[in-house]
Amino acid sequence: MNEREITAVIIDDNEDAVSLLEIYLQAFDEVKVLDSTTSPHRGVKIIKKLLPDIVFLDIDMPEMNGLEIGQIIHESELRTEVVFTTAHSQYAFNALTIKPLDYLVKPFGPADLISVLNRFKNKQKNEEFERRMDFFMRTNRIIPKIKLPTKTGIILINPEDVMLFRSERSFSRLFLTNGKDELVTQNIVKVAEALDSPNIIRANRSAYINLQYLKRIEKRKRICYLKHQDYSLEESINRPALIYFEKLNCFPIT
Repeated sequence: MNEREITAVIIDDNEDAVSLLEIYLQAFDEVKVLDSTTSPHRGVKIIKKLLPDIVFLDIDMPEMNGLEIGQIIHESELRTEVVFTTAHSQYAFNALTIKPLDYLVKPFGPADLISVLNRFKNKQKNEEFERRMDFFMRTNRIIPKIKLPTKTGIILINPEDVMLFRSERSFSRLFLTNGKDELVTQNIVKVAEALDSPNIIRANRSAYINLQYLKRIEKRKRICYLKHQDYSLEESINRPALIYFEKLNCFPIT
């Protein structure tokens, strides 16, 4: 089985340092450098747009230093790991809210990068195990029926029978495993709270899906397909959901 590609971005105000690091990273077949820049402000835009696995980030830069960029990554809750590059051997990383994957003291070489990449791979394996355990717990939890209001009264719903629900103005349309749908007089956020199912995941701003019935994801079109027996549904997914499913590694993504 081939290793998953590791994407990277380099931000350093020294052009020679950027070029040298690019050369080093080219020696690793599993690493793809998406972009590099000597501008901290452009670097922030690149990270938010490309969402790399790792950013190699120089600490000492004018206008905006690497610690400030690291803080932006942390506060934006991006899944990008930070590797600080610095000419100084001592930084109080433990006192920061930023928790870098690693730091490299200049000058460094390819052997140092092996250690960084191994640390990244080990962290990914640990997170993958945690995601799979979380998924197992989600799909094996028993949840009782709940009551939801309709225009004519109430319905009793087993959360596991809900394949998908979408926003319909201030109401919600629930699509059930029996092929029927129900209009509930609550918005989708309140419905999600009422269902209280660990299997329910937000697919986009206007819809939630049930992981039990997710069969396939089409990455280019950002569409997920749900199926129960002969009943099929599809729903668009946003970027955070797509990233979640890619990293979960439990569903076919084409």
